Amino acid sequence: MLTGQTVLIVEEEFLIALDIQRVLEDHDVGQCVFARSVAEALALRDRWPQYNLAIVEFSTDQPANLELLHGLAAAGIRTIITTSDRLLYSGIADAPGAPVLVKPFPEAELMSAIAQALTPVA
Repeated sequence: MLTGQTVLIVEEEFLIALDIQRVLEDHDVGQCVFARSVAEALALRDRWPQYNLAIVEFSTDQPANLELLHGLAAAGIRTIITTSDRLLYSGIADAPGAPVLVKPFPEAELMSAIAQALTPVA
């Protein structure tokens, strides 16, 4: 499923980002690219065409999150949202169809969300 794919991981907590990377590498991801903030991810915009998937930490107190989600969607990049906010579990109106994982999440939930995100929309 992830063989040869490039994944953007937007996560402020370095250890969480490394754990996500470990899971992805266990499933043969081609490359992981890290951004420690939404601003850093937006600064990578010229590299977005290289990404097959983005895993983005979302916080309701950061308005730039929506700019990032809209930009990724416009670029055709499938997105998975991670959050510590249980109120967002049912989804984000500005990112319809993007799976939402509430931290901490087990590996199986991450892989299920990846499968859902990478499934072509009919």
